[in-house]
Amino acid sequence: MTPELISGVIGGVIGGFLGVVGTLVGAYYGPRKLEEWREKRADERLHGPRKRLLKKLLVDERFPDGRTLKTLTLHTGTSSDECRRLLIEIEARGVMLKDDKEGWALISRKPLVDTDI
Repeated sequence: MTPELISGVIGGVIGGFLGVVGTLVGAYYGPRKLEEWREKRADERLHGPRKRLLKKLLVDERFPDGRTLKTLTLHTGTSSDECRRLLIEIEARGVMLKDDKEGWALISRKPLVDTDI
């Protein structure tokens, strides 16, 4: 075989391999990244205002110990589970309020201490 023929065969194999890899990457990762971006944007559109409202409710100086979960769900229009998820995302933590009610406070205002754990 001539060196030109060998070079042509090797180039064809490498080119074919790169074409297959490029197609797989483009067909899989492109749409996947697009879907992730769309989900993130939709989540921000839906939950962004709720997160801002939760934060506003939790920084209110009139409630230094935190707010009840019932109040937070009522003001944000979310279920208890959804509200808890959003609270964790804005870096809040659960606390026990008077009368053993579940409450939430921002970690920055009510940090965890060893006795809480």
